[in-house]
Amino acid sequence: MIKKLFPVVLALVAAGAAYPQADIRSVDFNNFTYEVEFCQTEVSNKIAVSNGEFYEEKEVDGYTDRRFFSVSGFTYGDLDGDGKDEAVVISVCNTGGTGNFTEAYVFTIRGREVTRIVTLEGGDRAYGGLREVRIEDGKMIVEASDPGEMGGACCPEEVVTRTYRLKGGSLEEIGKPERRELYPASRVAFEKGAFSATLDIDLGDDPGIRRFVIGASKGQTLSVNADSENVRFRLIKGEAEIEEESKTLLAKLLEDGDYVFEIRNFGEGDVKTKMTVTIR
Repeated sequence: MIKKLFPVVLALVAAGAAYPQADIRSVDFNNFTYEVEFCQTEVSNKIAVSNGEFYEEKEVDGYTDRRFFSVSGFTYGDLDGDGKDEAVVISVCNTGGTGNFTEAYVFTIRGREVTRIVTLEGGDRAYGGLREVRIEDGKMIVEASDPGEMGGACCPEEVVTRTYRLKGGSLEEIGKPERRELYPASRVAFEKGAFSATLDIDLGDDPGIRRFVIGASKGQTLSVNADSENVRFRLIKGEAEIEEESKTLLAKLLEDGDYVFEIRNFGEGDVKTKMTVTIR
Protein backbone atom coordinates (compact mmCIF):
# COMPACT_ATOMS: atom_id res chain seq x y z
CA MET A 1 0.00 0.00 0.00
CA ILE A 2 1.10 3.60 -0.50
CA LYS A 3 2.28 4.82 2.87
CA LYS A 4 2.91 8.54 3.06
CA LEU A 5 2.82 11.83 1.25
CA PHE A 6 5.71 14.19 1.85
CA PRO A 7 5.08 17.86 1.03
CA VAL A 8 8.46 19.21 0.00
CA VAL A 9 9.66 22.51 -1.42
CA LEU A 10 13.28 22.01 -2.44
CA ALA A 11 15.29 23.61 -5.23
CA LEU A 12 17.37 20.84 -6.76
CA VAL A 13 20.57 21.22 -8.71
CA ALA A 14 20.65 19.19 -11.89
CA ALA A 15 23.90 17.48 -12.78
CA GLY A 16 25.01 19.22 -15.94
CA ALA A 17 21.94 21.49 -15.79
CA ALA A 18 22.61 24.03 -13.07
CA TYR A 19 21.56 26.85 -15.35
CA PRO A 20 18.02 28.27 -15.08
CA GLN A 21 15.26 26.29 -16.78
CA ALA A 22 12.26 27.72 -18.60
CA ASP A 23 10.46 24.44 -19.35
CA ILE A 24 10.29 21.34 -17.16
CA ARG A 25 10.48 19.16 -20.28
CA SER A 26 13.96 20.48 -21.00
CA VAL A 27 15.32 19.10 -17.71
CA ASP A 28 17.43 15.96 -18.09
CA PHE A 29 16.15 13.87 -15.19
CA ASN A 30 18.37 10.96 -16.28
CA ASN A 31 21.42 13.04 -15.36
CA PHE A 32 20.31 14.85 -12.25
CA THR A 33 21.04 15.20 -8.55
CA TYR A 34 18.15 14.07 -6.36
CA GLU A 35 17.53 14.73 -2.69
CA VAL A 36 16.06 11.50 -1.37
CA GLU A 37 14.18 10.46 1.76
CA PHE A 38 14.58 6.70 1.84
CA CYS A 39 17.81 6.04 -0.02
CA GLN A 40 20.03 8.48 1.87
CA THR A 41 23.21 7.45 3.67
CA GLU A 42 24.58 8.66 6.99
CA VAL A 43 26.72 11.11 5.03
CA SER A 44 24.35 12.53 2.42
CA ASN A 45 20.77 12.54 1.16
CA LYS A 46 21.86 13.55 -2.35
CA ILE A 47 22.26 11.10 -5.21
CA ALA A 48 23.56 12.07 -8.67
CA VAL A 49 22.34 9.69 -11.37
CA SER A 50 24.07 9.15 -14.71
CA ASN A 51 21.93 7.72 -17.52
CA GLY A 52 19.22 7.23 -14.93
CA GLU A 53 21.26 5.12 -12.49
CA PHE A 54 23.53 5.33 -9.46
CA TYR A 55 25.50 2.45 -7.92
CA GLU A 56 27.78 2.50 -4.90
CA GLU A 57 29.77 -0.30 -3.31
CA LYS A 58 32.12 -0.06 -0.35
CA GLU A 59 33.64 -2.24 2.35
CA VAL A 60 32.51 -1.53 5.92
CA ASP A 61 34.01 -3.68 8.71
CA GLY A 62 34.47 -6.61 6.34
CA TYR A 63 30.99 -6.27 4.88
CA THR A 64 30.24 -5.08 1.35
CA ASP A 65 27.72 -2.26 1.55
CA ARG A 66 25.81 -1.71 -1.71
CA ARG A 67 23.32 0.93 -2.78
CA PHE A 68 21.50 1.17 -6.08
CA PHE A 69 19.18 3.98 -7.19
CA SER A 70 17.47 4.44 -10.53
CA VAL A 71 14.82 6.69 -12.05
CA SER A 72 12.29 6.03 -14.78
CA GLY A 73 8.66 6.51 -15.68
CA PHE A 74 8.86 10.20 -16.56
CA THR A 75 5.48 11.78 -17.22
CA TYR A 76 4.33 15.36 -17.75
CA GLY A 77 1.14 17.35 -17.30
CA ASP A 78 -0.35 20.42 -15.63
CA LEU A 79 -1.18 19.51 -12.04
CA ASP A 80 -1.57 22.98 -10.48
CA GLY A 81 -3.70 24.61 -13.18
CA ASP A 82 -1.21 27.32 -14.13
CA GLY A 83 -1.04 26.22 -17.77
CA LYS A 84 2.50 24.85 -17.41
CA ASP A 85 3.51 21.22 -17.09
CA GLU A 86 4.85 19.51 -14.01
CA ALA A 87 7.04 16.40 -14.22
CA VAL A 88 6.66 13.18 -12.24
CA VAL A 89 9.67 10.89 -11.85
CA ILE A 90 9.52 7.37 -10.36
CA SER A 91 12.58 6.16 -8.44
CA VAL A 92 13.66 2.76 -7.14
CA CYS A 93 16.14 2.25 -4.30
CA ASN A 94 17.92 -0.93 -3.22
CA THR A 95 20.27 -0.89 -0.24
CA GLY A 96 21.76 -4.35 -0.68
CA GLY A 97 18.90 -6.64 0.33
CA THR A 98 15.91 -8.01 -1.55
CA GLY A 99 13.78 -4.90 -1.07
CA ASN A 100 13.25 -2.43 -3.92
CA PHE A 101 11.61 0.71 -2.56
CA THR A 102 9.85 3.23 -4.79
CA GLU A 103 9.05 6.93 -4.60
CA ALA A 104 7.55 9.41 -7.06
CA TYR A 105 8.85 13.00 -7.20
CA VAL A 106 6.77 15.86 -8.57
CA PHE A 107 8.83 18.72 -10.05
CA THR A 108 7.91 22.14 -11.38
CA ILE A 109 9.71 25.31 -12.51
CA ARG A 110 9.63 28.23 -10.07
CA GLY A 111 11.61 31.35 -10.82
CA ARG A 112 13.34 29.38 -13.59
CA GLU A 113 14.61 26.90 -10.95
CA VAL A 114 13.78 23.19 -10.89
CA THR A 115 11.77 22.66 -7.71
CA ARG A 116 10.40 19.51 -6.16
CA ILE A 117 6.99 20.25 -4.69
CA VAL A 118 5.93 16.89 -3.30
CA THR A 119 7.10 13.29 -2.90
CA LEU A 120 4.78 10.30 -3.00
CA GLU A 121 6.21 7.32 -1.16
CA GLY A 122 5.39 3.92 -2.61
CA GLY A 123 6.57 0.67 -1.10
CA ASP A 124 8.62 -2.48 -1.56
CA ARG A 125 7.84 -4.55 -4.68
CA ALA A 126 4.38 -6.15 -4.22
CA TYR A 127 3.73 -4.12 -1.09
CA GLY A 128 2.91 -0.79 -2.68
CA GLY A 129 5.71 -0.66 -5.24
CA LEU A 130 4.87 2.03 -7.80
CA ARG A 131 4.27 0.63 -11.29
CA GLU A 132 3.09 3.64 -13.27
CA VAL A 133 2.18 7.29 -12.82
CA ARG A 134 0.30 9.35 -15.42
CA ILE A 135 -1.38 12.75 -15.49
CA GLU A 136 -4.91 13.01 -16.87
CA ASP A 137 -7.18 16.07 -16.78
CA GLY A 138 -5.01 17.76 -14.16
CA LYS A 139 -5.00 14.72 -11.85
CA MET A 140 -2.22 12.26 -11.02
CA ILE A 141 -3.15 8.61 -11.54
CA VAL A 142 -0.93 6.20 -9.60
CA GLU A 143 -0.76 2.43 -10.09
CA ALA A 144 0.86 0.39 -7.32
CA SER A 145 1.39 -3.33 -6.77
CA ASP A 146 -0.47 -5.34 -4.14
CA PRO A 147 0.04 -8.97 -3.05
CA GLY A 148 -3.69 -9.70 -2.92
CA GLU A 149 -4.68 -12.93 -1.17
CA MET A 150 -2.15 -15.26 -2.78
CA GLY A 151 0.94 -13.13 -3.45
CA GLY A 152 4.03 -12.20 -1.47
CA ALA A 153 6.68 -9.49 -1.48
CA CYS A 154 8.22 -10.88 -4.66
CA CYS A 155 5.04 -11.50 -6.53
CA PRO A 156 2.18 -9.00 -6.83
CA GLU A 157 -1.27 -10.34 -7.67
CA GLU A 158 -3.19 -7.09 -8.03
CA VAL A 159 -2.77 -3.48 -9.13
CA VAL A 160 -4.30 -0.72 -7.00
CA THR A 161 -5.06 2.54 -8.81
CA ARG A 162 -5.40 5.78 -6.83
CA THR A 163 -6.16 9.30 -8.04
CA TYR A 164 -4.65 12.47 -6.56
CA ARG A 165 -4.92 16.19 -7.11
CA LEU A 166 -2.30 18.75 -6.20
CA LYS A 167 -3.69 21.10 -3.58
CA GLY A 168 -1.75 23.61 -1.52
CA GLY A 169 1.60 22.00 -2.24
CA SER A 170 0.48 18.50 -1.27
CA LEU A 171 -1.32 15.59 -2.91
CA GLU A 172 -4.91 14.90 -1.91
CA GLU A 173 -6.43 11.54 -2.73
CA ILE A 174 -9.82 11.72 -4.41
CA GLY A 175 -12.33 8.96 -5.01
CA LYS A 176 -11.91 5.34 -3.99
CA PRO A 177 -8.98 3.09 -4.94
CA GLU A 178 -9.67 0.64 -7.77
CA ARG A 179 -8.29 -2.89 -7.89
CA ARG A 180 -7.67 -5.22 -10.80
CA GLU A 181 -6.11 -8.65 -11.02
CA LEU A 182 -2.81 -9.01 -12.84
CA TYR A 183 -3.65 -12.54 -13.94
CA PRO A 184 -7.43 -12.98 -14.21
CA ALA A 185 -8.36 -16.63 -14.69
CA SER A 186 -10.21 -17.82 -17.80
CA ARG A 187 -12.69 -20.65 -17.38
CA VAL A 188 -12.00 -23.94 -19.17
CA ALA A 189 -15.11 -25.62 -20.59
CA PHE A 190 -15.37 -29.12 -22.05
CA GLU A 191 -17.53 -30.17 -24.97
CA LYS A 192 -20.60 -32.17 -23.96
CA GLY A 193 -19.54 -35.67 -22.94
CA ALA A 194 -15.81 -34.84 -23.12
CA PHE A 195 -13.29 -35.28 -20.31
CA SER A 196 -10.60 -33.01 -21.76
CA ALA A 197 -10.00 -29.85 -23.75
CA THR A 198 -7.00 -28.59 -25.73
CA LEU A 199 -6.23 -24.87 -25.91
CA ASP A 200 -3.74 -22.83 -27.93
CA ILE A 201 -1.65 -20.79 -25.49
CA ASP A 202 0.57 -17.77 -26.21
CA LEU A 203 2.93 -16.70 -23.42
CA GLY A 204 5.11 -13.60 -23.49
CA ASP A 205 8.38 -13.49 -21.58
CA ASP A 206 7.27 -10.78 -19.12
CA PRO A 207 5.46 -11.83 -17.06
CA GLY A 208 4.58 -14.89 -19.15
CA ILE A 209 1.77 -16.13 -16.92
CA ARG A 210 -1.78 -17.24 -17.70
CA ARG A 211 -4.31 -18.68 -15.29
CA PHE A 212 -7.34 -20.90 -15.78
CA VAL A 213 -10.27 -21.99 -13.62
CA ILE A 214 -12.15 -25.26 -13.93
CA GLY A 215 -14.99 -26.81 -11.95
CA ALA A 216 -14.47 -30.33 -10.61
CA SER A 217 -15.62 -32.78 -7.95
CA LYS A 218 -13.99 -34.44 -4.96
CA GLY A 219 -12.19 -37.64 -5.91
CA GLN A 220 -11.52 -36.65 -9.51
CA THR A 221 -8.00 -36.25 -10.92
CA LEU A 222 -6.88 -33.09 -12.69
CA SER A 223 -4.18 -33.47 -15.34
CA VAL A 224 -2.66 -30.57 -17.30
CA ASN A 225 0.21 -30.80 -19.79
CA ALA A 226 1.60 -29.00 -22.83
CA ASP A 227 3.67 -29.82 -25.90
CA SER A 228 6.40 -27.32 -24.94
CA GLU A 229 9.33 -28.03 -22.63
CA ASN A 230 9.50 -24.32 -21.75
CA VAL A 231 6.41 -24.11 -19.55
CA ARG A 232 5.67 -25.00 -15.94
CA PHE A 233 2.38 -25.61 -14.16
CA ARG A 234 1.21 -24.79 -10.64
CA LEU A 235 -2.07 -25.26 -8.79
CA ILE A 236 -3.10 -21.89 -7.35
CA LYS A 237 -6.42 -22.55 -5.66
CA GLY A 238 -8.28 -25.63 -4.43
CA GLU A 239 -7.59 -28.45 -1.96
CA ALA A 240 -5.76 -31.28 -3.68
CA GLU A 241 -3.19 -34.00 -3.28
CA ILE A 242 -0.39 -32.99 -5.66
CA GLU A 243 1.31 -35.90 -7.43
CA GLU A 244 3.24 -33.81 -9.95
CA GLU A 245 3.63 -30.05 -10.35
CA SER A 246 6.19 -28.88 -12.87
CA LYS A 247 6.19 -29.70 -16.56
CA THR A 248 2.90 -31.52 -15.88
CA LEU A 249 0.25 -30.84 -13.25
CA LEU A 250 -1.30 -33.98 -11.77
CA ALA A 251 -3.53 -33.64 -8.71
CA LYS A 252 -6.18 -35.71 -6.91
CA LEU A 253 -8.95 -33.32 -5.95
CA LEU A 254 -10.16 -33.27 -2.35
CA GLU A 255 -13.25 -31.04 -2.59
CA ASP A 256 -16.05 -29.97 -4.90
CA GLY A 257 -15.78 -26.57 -6.58
CA ASP A 258 -13.51 -24.40 -8.71
CA TYR A 259 -9.79 -25.02 -9.07
CA VAL A 260 -7.34 -22.44 -10.42
CA PHE A 261 -4.03 -23.36 -12.06
CA GLU A 262 -1.40 -21.39 -13.93
CA ILE A 263 0.92 -21.99 -16.85
CA ARG A 264 4.16 -20.02 -16.79
CA ASN A 265 6.79 -19.28 -19.43
CA PHE A 266 9.99 -20.92 -18.20
CA GLY A 267 12.08 -20.26 -21.31
CA GLU A 268 13.54 -17.29 -23.12
CA GLY A 269 11.35 -15.30 -25.47
CA ASP A 270 7.70 -15.91 -26.32
CA VAL A 271 6.23 -19.40 -26.15
CA LYS A 272 3.38 -20.84 -28.21
CA THR A 273 2.06 -24.19 -27.06
CA LYS A 274 -0.97 -26.46 -26.95
CA MET A 275 -2.24 -27.16 -23.45
CA THR A 276 -4.45 -30.14 -22.65
CA VAL A 277 -6.64 -30.17 -19.53
CA THR A 278 -8.19 -33.45 -18.42
CA ILE A 279 -10.48 -34.34 -15.51
CA ARG A 280 -11.48 -37.95 -14.78
